[in-house]
Amino acid sequence: MTEVLPNIPREITGLAEWLACMVYILVLPRRWGVVGTAATLAVGLAALVGIQLFAGTLPLHLWTVGMALAVAGMVGLMAAATTVGLRDVGYVAARAFVLAELVASLEWQIHAFYFHPEPGVEGLIPTIVLVVLYAAAFGAAHVLERRHFDGTAPAVGPRMLSIAVAMAVTTFALSNLSFVTPNTPFSGEISIEVFYIRTLVDLAGYIALYAQHEQLRKQRADLELAAMDAILRTQHDQYLAAKRDIELVSRASHDLKHHLAVIRVELDPEKRGRQLDALEESLDQFGAAFDTGNPVLDTVLTSKARYCRSRGINFTCVADGTALGFVDVMDLASILGNALDNAIESVQRLEDPEHRIIRVAVHNQARFVVCRFENYFDGELRYEEGELATRKVGGTHGLGLKSIRHAAEKYGGQATVTARDNWFTLTVLLPLS
Repeated sequence: MTEVLPNIPREITGLAEWLACMVYILVLPRRWGVVGTAATLAVGLAALVGIQLFAGTLPLHLWTVGMALAVAGMVGLMAAATTVGLRDVGYVAARAFVLAELVASLEWQIHAFYFHPEPGVEGLIPTIVLVVLYAAAFGAAHVLERRHFDGTAPAVGPRMLSIAVAMAVTTFALSNLSFVTPNTPFSGEISIEVFYIRTLVDLAGYIALYAQHEQLRKQRADLELAAMDAILRTQHDQYLAAKRDIELVSRASHDLKHHLAVIRVELDPEKRGRQLDALEESLDQFGAAFDTGNPVLDTVLTSKARYCRSRGINFTCVADGTALGFVDVMDLASILGNALDNAIESVQRLEDPEHRIIRVAVHNQARFVVCRFENYFDGELRYEEGELATRKVGGTHGLGLKSIRHAAEKYGGQATVTARDNWFTLTVLLPLS
């Protein structure tokens, strides 16, 4: 039979939850200044301790309700103190909850070992142990998490959020199973074993969540490398296009005076007209330059437009790039480069040259910058795991659209895909800052 040991005092649990929230609030973009943040944290401490004291008055069968209220309090505190979205708040709250459970369990395991049967932390030595261990544990967690976030939002998707929440719920359930019943393969029958199990399970849960975020960071690094590669390829294409233009201009300037001389002496109006048309067509190839007010947009559009012209693709664009100044160069190049590369790849597969059409529009609409990329396609779209799949062969499977969505979500925007009447449309909405 399990010997009954005093459980963690409710106010100490509330303190652990508050300190865990602080670990993440201090590494996330904050909503208020120093005074506002301090006031929010003070209110949050009172609220979390109050929730725990209230939960202690609930009957045992409502135990899960009390824990749900505690988690809701942690979510509310981080939502009030930071500027990250609710999805990010939920993700960080899951990690903070497991961290609070781990540190509180570790401290109480030490307390139960050395100070049992003392029911609380009254006395100088237990209080010193509590303060030192909490300071060391939460301080170490802050150092670890600071390199994870560095003042930026995690920007997680629904899948990463659901995984984090599932791991937090599973960790909490397994770590507290022995308090519900000792008659399972995962429960302990000796009182001190219960604390060991709870601490070790919480530690495993925190490590798993930490590893999950490392994987998220790796995915971001891959996306950033892909975006950087897109910029380098764009710059290289622009260099090659500029080199070709210089060569063409040199030849055209050399030959132009001879062409004009021939046209000047031509007496047949019909022949003169054809010669003028040919001269105009030869000069028209230098007109594929864009001046939208955004140099990154100009570079990408000019490069892609000249590529399309050389491949017989009808490329049209109406763009106002002045409102895109708040978008990072890498993110903008990733959105434009991947969207246009996908469109070019699609139309190049079409057999009918009349259907090789790409249209681009960039404009402001209701406090959003709208970037719309349209192209004619053959009506065949393939999906894998709910995501639009590429037809490319290689290891960058579907990376282009994921890069676009990742870049858009960084600014609180979104990227949507529609296909209707053989027209494929990618729309990227970016809220104006």
